[in-house]
Amino acid sequence: MNSPCLRQCLLVLVLLPVLCGPAHGRNASGWQWSLVLKQNKVSDAMQMPTALYIDPEKGQYYVVDSGRNRLLSFDRRGALLHIFNAGKGLQTPFDMVRTGNGGIWVVEKGKNALSYIDLKARSITPATLRYQGALVYPDRLEAADSLLYVLDKARGRIIAYAPEGLVARTVFSCPDCDSGFIDFRIHEQMLWALDRQDRKVCRFRLDGTLEKVLALDGRLNFPVSLAIGPSGSIYILDRHGRDIVVYDRNGRFRYRFLGRGTSRGQLYYPVEIRFDPWGGLCVVDEGNARVEIFRR
Repeated sequence: MNSPCLRQCLLVLVLLPVLCGPAHGRNASGWQWSLVLKQNKVSDAMQMPTALYIDPEKGQYYVVDSGRNRLLSFDRRGALLHIFNAGKGLQTPFDMVRTGNGGIWVVEKGKNALSYIDLKARSITPATLRYQGALVYPDRLEAADSLLYVLDKARGRIIAYAPEGLVARTVFSCPDCDSGFIDFRIHEQMLWALDRQDRKVCRFRLDGTLEKVLALDGRLNFPVSLAIGPSGSIYILDRHGRDIVVYDRNGRFRYRFLGRGTSRGQLYYPVEIRFDPWGGLCVVDEGNARVEIFRR
């Protein structure tokens, strides 16, 4: 039993973790594929999903399908509920939120507008945003504490507006960032913003005060989205790496997981991540035309 072949095999098993480094993938992260949100009818499939909104009260997911100018809703099990195109009035929708009165706010890239959809009246009202006289190019959108938080794509800043009259209230910007923010989240009464070029995460109080700046390491290739986990960990979606890189609350690297592909649980050109209230980590995958949901 003490043959040269056996000794070589044992040596390979001992050296394998050293040669390969830390575990990479599902086993390292604990995240496992749970379900997918997509339109199963091939002729009516999503073309370019860009954003996900989650309604915890209704227990529903809403996907913005920019390529087909529509919004799709799904239940918690991933079953398609409705397809809505506002009477074919949407022009390249990019992000959305629902507000307490049941209406929907949508960023429309085709109109460079933040539009309000009144479901009862079946009307859509686009609005051009400005801040201190300058035109705003709305991109990402969040809602919190009766305010709408809009990422201005042109200047990389985030502006909070009152829905009534869309009056600007607060602005969030990074004084030491070269390119400005690419994405943001509101978590536990704090606003977290991602700077792509400088690989920074800035944390603000909701009054606009910059509280902390975390410099992330060089593992990120092309970060496009962030989410804050229940334990305070920072999840960064790397579009070109086709994976998710996880840091602790102080910006120290923990692990990365997922990878490139078209099979279940793989990413092609992901564009957004966010957590749902039911323990799921949701990834909007533009390249695979679907939303993947992972759970622990």
